[in-house]
Amino acid sequence: MSLGKKLIAIVVFLTLFGAPSALRGQAVPTFVGIRTFLGAPYVTKLDDLHADFAVLGVPFDEGTWGQPGERYGPRDLRESSQEYNHDLTEGFYYIDGDRTVLKGKHWADVGDVEVWPTVPALTNDKVTAAVRAILARKAFPIVLGGDHSITFPILRAFDIPLTVIHIDAHLDTWTGAPGNLDHASHILRAAALPQVKNIIQIGMRGLANDPEAVGNARKIHTTVFTSEEIHRSGVASVVGKIPPSENIYITLDVDVLDPSVAPGTGTLEPGGLSFFELHDLLMALPAKGKLVGFDVVEVNPYRDPSGRTAQTAVRLMIDLLGAAFH
Repeated sequence: MSLGKKLIAIVVFLTLFGAPSALRGQAVPTFVGIRTFLGAPYVTKLDDLHADFAVLGVPFDEGTWGQPGERYGPRDLRESSQEYNHDLTEGFYYIDGDRTVLKGKHWADVGDVEVWPTVPALTNDKVTAAVRAILARKAFPIVLGGDHSITFPILRAFDIPLTVIHIDAHLDTWTGAPGNLDHASHILRAAALPQVKNIIQIGMRGLANDPEAVGNARKIHTTVFTSEEIHRSGVASVVGKIPPSENIYITLDVDVLDPSVAPGTGTLEPGGLSFFELHDLLMALPAKGKLVGFDVVEVNPYRDPSGRTAQTAVRLMIDLLGAAFH
């Protein structure tokens, strides 16, 4: 076929069927493809991992005292992330400020941890092993929960001094049953880990905490900033009181957000942070030290048919990474 005829054929094809997404400069349609986080390559064996960021799902909610359903959080977060599905090495562009972040970074979705229903200790061991493998491959772990009990086995995987920044409506320092680990006691257990040197707690509020939790937080010497303090004084004031650290791990419970923003979670409490308050907080925290990992937990899609909880969480995750990795 002559060159002229080839060009005519291409024009006819594009007229009838439209230009492929790559030619239009658009992302893949959100209803196309396997649901990996942001459309990242799916890596089935951690030994084959070669990426800057590794996304790991932990579909576990046997540690919850409230509404079950957080086991579907990783799936919901991956589904919602399709809104931002594109060639991730191009980074993410913000029209405000005409800036691009995370350009040149390589992502991988390593799937979900093998969960053993009714055997939480074994599931937790799988979480620790998976995060250790990610760290051994020099990748940054991004963990999708699941209920908040999963943070403890994640922290066990690190062998460097850590400041844990715990963003949540609840202190999660209640005294758990002997030998048990749940989403209300993981911070108390994490404080006993030798690598955890400091714990900063942000966003606690309202009637969701009690003297037992407060007393235990004082015993382990956490620093607490309530949502009410952020509302009164502003994010910058609170961030200014956080001391610098060598390594920071952030654990984010979506119930820190006001239920009007994030209804899809198990333990709702009015008076939470707005999107912009949490956004500004996450943008500021990487200046306090090297971010070495983070998790997002307590997304419960059964309580939010609109999907806005997961969508908001995905956006905040990208914002945080953009601030941490210039």
